[in-house]
Amino acid sequence: MTGPAGADQVAEWFQAEFGGPAAGVWRAPGRANLIGEHTDYNDGFVFPFALDRGTLAAATVAGTGVLELTSRQEGSGTVTLDLAGLAPGTVDGWAAYPAGVVWALGEAGYQLPGARVAIDSDLPQGAGLSSSAALECAVALALTQLSGLPVPRPELAALARRAENEFVGVPTGIMDQSAVLLGQAGHALLLDCCSGESDN
Repeated sequence: MTGPAGADQVAEWFQAEFGGPAAGVWRAPGRANLIGEHTDYNDGFVFPFALDRGTLAAATVAGTGVLELTSRQEGSGTVTLDLAGLAPGTVDGWAAYPAGVVWALGEAGYQLPGARVAIDSDLPQGAGLSSSAALECAVALALTQLSGLPVPRPELAALARRAENEFVGVPTGIMDQSAVLLGQAGHALLLDCCSGESDN
C-alpha cells in the first residue's frame, strides 16, 4: 500500500513509467458487505456497499497489439503481454486480473488494440474488501471508455467476474464486481444474484 491514491499522482507516475501522458485516470472502489456472505455464488441475495478506498488505473490505448501493465504496489517493473496470446493459465500473479479483463472482453467480441496501464491503490490486499474486483473494474472502465466500447455496467461486471473465474481461476460470485460497478455513493446495493436485478 502506498497511502491514499490520487488521480494526479498516478497520472504523474504513468508518465514517468511510460514516457508519455495517460489519456485519463479511472477509479473503482472496494466494497464491504452488510448481509449475504457466501450467498452470491449460490444465487442468493446480497447487500454490499462501495468504500471510499479503491484502485486507480491511469491508461492510454495504443495500436500495438500489446498490453503493458505496471503497479506501484508490486514494484516489479512493467509486465508486457501479447494480446493475441492471452488465454487462461498464461499469466501469473497480479497481472492476471487486468489481462483476464482484456481476454474476457475479447471473448465477448469487444476487441482492444493494445494499451498501457499504471495501477495504484489504497485498498489492502487480502482483507476481504474486493481489491481484485476493484483492479479488474478500474481497468475495464478505462479500456472500454478509451476504446469507445459501449459496454453496459451489468455486462461489464459479468465480464470482470468471468476474468476472475476463468482466466485467473478464482471461483467467485458476481457480488464483488456488481458492488464495484453498480454501487452509488451513500447507498447499499440490494442484488439478486440469481436474476441479476439490483436496487440502490
